[in-house]
Amino acid sequence: MNPRLKSSKKWTKFPKEYSDQIQAVFKENFAQYLDEAELIIEGRIYSEEITLRVGYHEEGRISQANFEVSMNYSQDEQDALSRIHNCVDAAASMMMEYFEQDGEVDFPYVWAEYPFQGKKLYLRFSTENSSLEAEADKLLGLDGEAMVSEETDDEDALTRAEQSEELSPPRDEDEDFADEDSEEEDDGDDDSEDRGPRMFGGKGKKKVH
Repeated sequence: MNPRLKSSKKWTKFPKEYSDQIQAVFKENFAQYLDEAELIIEGRIYSEEITLRVGYHEEGRISQANFEVSMNYSQDEQDALSRIHNCVDAAASMMMEYFEQDGEVDFPYVWAEYPFQGKKLYLRFSTENSSLEAEADKLLGLDGEAMVSEETDDEDALTRAEQSEELSPPRDEDEDFADEDSEEEDDGDDDSEDRGPRMFGGKGKKKVH
């Protein structure tokens, strides 16, 4: 998974506990479509960018459908957690449209900008197999200095990104993604044309394409 910003070099993974929560919510909400397919959650926090890839890999296929989202974030504003919530909703909306259209969708294959609740997010679709991509990176030595993945029990990615905000303890899965959206919804105009895609945030879900 490649970032959108040229300045995005070193990165940290989403904390495993948080990635597991995201995966559980997707599995619950898309259970009727998944069957035996594998869901791959890949989240990265760069110095100025949050990226999320939700991969849908059907058994027996080499390629997988990837719904990728990127958003800028600010260490000064300490908004990484909010941006992750935004990315989750956007990826879920892409995935829902993919299933509703039986895979016949026209998502961009390069980063394309979309408005989202007064902010900008960037979406793209890809078909890379995450496992094969990881193996290729290792063979090419791309998991070294240029692409540093750091994930430890002592210091998680959100601690690095938001020095004063810790990852909340696990709650009900739907609630995990609803509280943040409710706060943001109060700040904007309910009738705004740039209300973003909402999967876990309530009634405001909207197509991204």
